[in-house]
Amino acid sequence: MSEAQQQALFDRVSDALRRTEDDTRPIVLMTCGLAGSGKSTLAKAVTARLPNFTRLSVDEIIHSKHGVYGVDYPADMALYQAYMDEAGQIFDDLFATYLRDERRDLVLDRSFYAKEDRDDFRARVEALVGGSGGGGGGGGARVVLVFFRPTDKEVSWRRIVERKKESKTANNALEIDRQLFEMYWAGFEDPVGEGEIVIDVV
Repeated sequence: MSEAQQQALFDRVSDALRRTEDDTRPIVLMTCGLAGSGKSTLAKAVTARLPNFTRLSVDEIIHSKHGVYGVDYPADMALYQAYMDEAGQIFDDLFATYLRDERRDLVLDRSFYAKEDRDDFRARVEALVGGSGGGGGGGGARVVLVFFRPTDKEVSWRRIVERKKESKTANNALEIDRQLFEMYWAGFEDPVGEGEIVIDVV
């Protein structure tokens, strides 16, 4: 994605990502979308332009500890799942520390494919720093949910296929074949009425 495209993506959400004198609560940006939809691109664009944000990514945690799937360690799903579990715990610990103790603004770079997962993290925000609703500058945090909405199934698949042609990184190393894509597609629970900012994936 070009710099201009990254800027355009950032511009879609930037107004929602700024603390004001009237509302000084920390901000938790949750990305939501299928693989290849633009979640990590947005997360990186935000942290590059708003250095007060810290990005948390399970993929990046795995990469920092073990390298790239299929390159630095075997392309073995059982091993990958073990690394996912390990990274998930680190993610949760950092999330709690950064938000509760340091009151950082955060980007949670993950799929949030299930409503239960989204609701769980909203509840965690509330438990860590108090109520997440309403205004004010005291307790609480403000959750911003950005949903990368697929406009066409084949467009989403094509984006994954194109990503396979790129050099493997922490964010694209896992091999997603058509069968796995179909499973992701069928199981994804679109956010509706959750205060989401919608970005159509084309």
